[in-house]
Amino acid sequence: MDWQALFNAALIRELELQVNPSSRLREALLYAARSPGKRLRPRFVRESSLRFGLSDSAMDFCGIAIESVHLFSLIHDDLPALDDDDLRRGLPTLHKKFDEGTALLAGDELLNLAYSFFMKIGGVSSRNLLAGLKYFSKCIGGEGMIGGQMLELELLRSGTTPDLPTLLKIQDLKTGALFRASILIPALLAGEPESSESFRTLESYANSFGFAFQIADDLEDADQDEEESRKNILSLMGRDAAISLAIDGLESMKIATEYSPTAFLLSQLQSKR
Repeated sequence: MDWQALFNAALIRELELQVNPSSRLREALLYAARSPGKRLRPRFVRESSLRFGLSDSAMDFCGIAIESVHLFSLIHDDLPALDDDDLRRGLPTLHKKFDEGTALLAGDELLNLAYSFFMKIGGVSSRNLLAGLKYFSKCIGGEGMIGGQMLELELLRSGTTPDLPTLLKIQDLKTGALFRASILIPALLAGEPESSESFRTLESYANSFGFAFQIADDLEDADQDEEESRKNILSLMGRDAAISLAIDGLESMKIATEYSPTAFLLSQLQSKR
């Protein structure tokens, strides 16, 4: 069994262990967890954990916690109040498979469980666990993913044409924050100070990956919906310039070769040139 299959099994197992009086909510959680995905964020957790010498248990629970947050964000992002999507990766979104109320509560429960999973991380000092937890919360909340989602919502409701700095800020928070969490929290759990050169180097790589990931996502949108592609970073920066900047940002960093998602993303981007 490969790593991703093992991780998927661990994620499902942890969700099945939760005491839940509602069978419908339980089914919704498992539906979200079983949806197809690349599991890039827990993969980053694993590779950073190996780099910093964390235990298998620590890397598993950290990965499950961050992936639970990611699943929560997808469920809520698909709701009619936000993106109003009917399909995700070829399957009905959770609110279409169940209903809006169930989807809202399933997302809430995944975010709640994420903190429970994080607190199961063992083999690290309480000080390091607290440092990791604080960064985890920062990347999820108003300074991170949720803040980025809110900026995007305000932009959409304003009806104004977005400028490049605004879109880059939204990308950095909404998309980039969880990549930073995945790469940097294992370093914090291992006692790496945020002020260290090693931490800053990893942070720069995480930011470069987040930007490149967004450009790859914008390219996919451009292929599927020409109208939507006029509202993203790709359209404002220019296709060729954006792709080149994304590729150069990854290829210029030696540490990028130490993380397997880099090669996957570079391949995607280079195929669009």
